[in-house]
Amino acid sequence: MTMMNFLQQSDYRTFINPELLSMLLGGDVDKLEEAEGYAYGFIMSNLAARYNMQTEFSRSGAARNQTLVRWMLSLSVYFLHNTVADTDIPERVAKNYDDVRREIEAVAGGKAATDLLPLQKDGKVKTRFRWGSSPKRSHNPFE
Repeated sequence: MTMMNFLQQSDYRTFINPELLSMLLGGDVDKLEEAEGYAYGFIMSNLAARYNMQTEFSRSGAARNQTLVRWMLSLSVYFLHNTVADTDIPERVAKNYDDVRREIEAVAGGKAATDLLPLQKDGKVKTRFRWGSSPKRSHNPFE
């Protein structure tokens, strides 16, 4: 997967206490990679049809799209909490997940703006939406 180096361990500090992250991982780093994989899959399945997600996920450091970083972190932290009882999932984590999920679905449906790179093929933007309209109809019977 392209996203394996997208998130850095230091990114998680703004979303989860390092001690809590260590407790959730229980020394198993694979859990974090799995959670990131689930987040990556969710984002790709919703946005890859309209946006060049391979390019977005191949960026690193300061060149990364910060909205995409936030989405990945929110989803990954939520999926990481799937290893604990539902009552132990902080309300903030569940709310962040719901907010990000709705935001991604709005972007995928064209209802919210984003600065992600649109897919292009042969110099034309490839999306599900077409701008413009058919020529105006004339109601003049003598034309």
